[in-house]
Amino acid sequence: MAAGKLADKVPAVMPEGIAASAQFDAPWKIGLELFFEPFLVLCFPPLHAQIDWSVAPEFLDKELEKLAPEHAHGAGCVDKLIKVRLQNGQDEWVLVHIEVQAQPESQFGLRMWVYYYRLWDKYRQRVVSLAVLADDDPDWRPRCYHTELAGCIQHFEFPIFKALDCADAEGEFERTGNPFALLVAAHQVALKTRHDAEARAEARFRIVNYLRGRGMPRRRIVDLYRLIGWLTFLPRDLELQFQERLAKFEQREAAMTAETLLAPIELIALERGQQEGWQQGRQQGRQEGRQEGALIGRIQTCQELLGLVVTPMEELAQEETGVLQWRYQALEKELRDRLRRAS
Repeated sequence: MAAGKLADKVPAVMPEGIAASAQFDAPWKIGLELFFEPFLVLCFPPLHAQIDWSVAPEFLDKELEKLAPEHAHGAGCVDKLIKVRLQNGQDEWVLVHIEVQAQPESQFGLRMWVYYYRLWDKYRQRVVSLAVLADDDPDWRPRCYHTELAGCIQHFEFPIFKALDCADAEGEFERTGNPFALLVAAHQVALKTRHDAEARAEARFRIVNYLRGRGMPRRRIVDLYRLIGWLTFLPRDLELQFQERLAKFEQREAAMTAETLLAPIELIALERGQQEGWQQGRQQGRQEGRQEGALIGRIQTCQELLGLVVTPMEELAQEETGVLQWRYQALEKELRDRLRRAS
């Protein structure tokens, strides 16, 4: 899946009332696909050094879903399976298991072992299992699964990256420009400011400003900006205050291009459309409904703001997802252009 398509999954605004687990699960999952190589550089450099990056990694999530342990379903973890080419010319399967539970999981080591064994048993492929521990308990560090009885021993070890251990993630980005370091920094902020939204907004403002003057492609800046925003979710009023502050700062400092930001009125419009889409998606009870419902809500809101005739939801629901995406992108561009001309 192309990076642009993945980035479209990252909403400009988080819907109110979303579960805390979704706040972390989705951005970690999307961030891994958008920034897989920087992720390995930061979190597992020994493996990164062995991969031939001239061959694009292949994501095999469908294969992984078929083999998920019975106790692995539900919120709190993100599993990725990626096929890579090593420097020695061999293909290897890399199981990246992201643990984002707020509380330690007693069966985590067993789950890692079950994934590893089922993949090997079905595909006879060597697997490299990696664990990212993104919880807030500094003492929870599962590194293995071990069991023995009457001389029969099973011992399985896997490397871990503890998000809390990255003591200077922002400094890491300043020194190396590794985009994944900013995502780790945003995650750490989210954990530390669970009960202090104003402190979270201040920390997010600091993190976002690291994007200035880095010479990154606009698409990458937008991806990081939205993922950081999702990880550091703010209440609606504080979100709007944040956007206004950032817009004024950019106008004064010429920090980034106007296209990287959402003007407050645009923010409200997208939030409204997102809310309608999530509501319809929940009613339909399937992922396709959530995606198409969100697009329909956005399209109708943009049409209303542009003074156009609002297309009935029933009519839009008959269109293919690709057509809905094209409609929304065209309307969003027109809205952005009008906002820039008016500013």
